[in-house]
Amino acid sequence: MSTINPSDIAKLLAIAGFALFQTSCGSSSSESLIPPVNPPINPGNPPGVPQFVQVVAGDGNSSEIQNTISWALDPDATDYTVYWDNVPGVSDASSVVVPAASGTRYVIHSDVDVLAGNTYYYRVSANSAGGSSALSNEVAGTPQRSMTGRSLNDVAWNGTDTLVAVGDSGVILTSPNGTDDAWVDVSVAAVPEPLTGVTWEGVNSQFMIVGASSTVLTGDGTNWVQEDLSNIAGARNLQDVAWLGNRYIAVGNNGAIVTSNADGSVWTLQDAGGAVMNTSFNAVATDSNQIVIVGSNGTILNSLDAVTWTEQAKPLNNDLNDITWDGNQFVAAGSNDAMLTSPDGLTWTAHNPGTSDIRFSAVTQWDSGPPLLPVLGAVGSAGTFVTDPDADPGAIIRTGTTEQLGGLTWVDDGVAAPYFVIVGNDGTVMTVQYE
Repeated sequence: MSTINPSDIAKLLAIAGFALFQTSCGSSSSESLIPPVNPPINPGNPPGVPQFVQVVAGDGNSSEIQNTISWALDPDATDYTVYWDNVPGVSDASSVVVPAASGTRYVIHSDVDVLAGNTYYYRVSANSAGGSSALSNEVAGTPQRSMTGRSLNDVAWNGTDTLVAVGDSGVILTSPNGTDDAWVDVSVAAVPEPLTGVTWEGVNSQFMIVGASSTVLTGDGTNWVQEDLSNIAGARNLQDVAWLGNRYIAVGNNGAIVTSNADGSVWTLQDAGGAVMNTSFNAVATDSNQIVIVGSNGTILNSLDAVTWTEQAKPLNNDLNDITWDGNQFVAAGSNDAMLTSPDGLTWTAHNPGTSDIRFSAVTQWDSGPPLLPVLGAVGSAGTFVTDPDADPGAIIRTGTTEQLGGLTWVDDGVAAPYFVIVGNDGTVMTVQYE
């Protein structure tokens, strides 16, 4: 065994001391610097599970049908991952949506992955430096293609197996459901006028359609009869129609109010007075007692018999474009984000739907009668769709389109999960299985 000379130990200690002195004095020698060891940074916890996940499915005036998946923003999330499959049971091993377009709270799924009449299932994960959340509840969408490029203005459901959508240039589309089964064009060649309103009633078991030039059609959803309004002087551009329990009422431009006999084959012009003769009446609804008409510049009229009318004090001056009765209250919607509710059609409360400068054109219609727990929705300009618009604010759901949306109905056959059907400009047809 070799021995170490004490003088060598002294030399080594001297060299080590000089190196330490150089380091403490800020030597620039990289060989003498020892990098500090920093404690690990805690990235925090993963974000919460994404909430309010929705799918809007259909044809929103694009070259392809699409599903738009949206969710509520989480301030702790930096981005989101959307998983999908064409069978239930989506997991984080499923395919990831490659979006055709996306934003901070939505992605659009289209291209060759999405075919008309097929159902697609989705779950969403929120991501951050702290990791990924658990997957959201599973949601589904079944898109269908529109059969027209014409603007669609209204849509109604008969409560069992038929949807009817109406629009410009006399277009009429029908589908059993708007999801699994395609839309079919059943327009009447002899009726080229714009069609603006449609409703269903079960007494005569028929749809009623109204439109420009005093156009009135009745039918079963496929076959149509044009009713004769030649006894009413002048052509009336009718905007909306409602069933009063024993007859119809239709309203339109220039103060037009017409009522029918029981089956809609004979019509009578009503007089609401000279003060409203230049007013555009845009929509009408009833709670089986009070009949309410809304129109331009905030006009609201009431009647108990559809003959004698009283104009109410205007709660606002915005155009009111649609009205519905949801079983508990009247809801009227209009331009510049106008949203009103009333328990009796006489006293009105204004609400903030949470939108900015939107022209609302329609609120949910329940032509076959409102359900026990109605889900209120409103649609309008820039592809806007808001649920619970009277909640101050409502909840905005991304639709994947910027088209003006014109009609909205609710489908609940008691078998499949209920859903909204939305129609709009340039042939837009969409469904939303509201979660």
